[in-house]
Amino acid sequence: MINRKHVQRLSSSLVMSSFMSMALSDVFSFLEFGISWTWLDVWGQSILVALPIAFSLDMLLGGKLRAFSGKLADKAASAWP
Repeated sequence: MINRKHVQRLSSSLVMSSFMSMALSDVFSFLEFGISWTWLDVWGQSILVALPIAFSLDMLLGGKLRAFSGKLADKAASAWP
């Protein structure tokens, strides 16, 4: 049986990596090609490359980065008057 925490981590990584890979490949391909059929074609291909890379990086480094950002946010909140 799969642990609920593992399923949450996998789904979180999938959602975040999907959003980031779609958004970033959209922006950078749009800057290169403008609105055109070429842009749509390149954007679709870019997502297929970016998604597995983003998912892998999130699975490998996501937990540590979330912990680091949490500590950073705590320090910032405690320093705020």
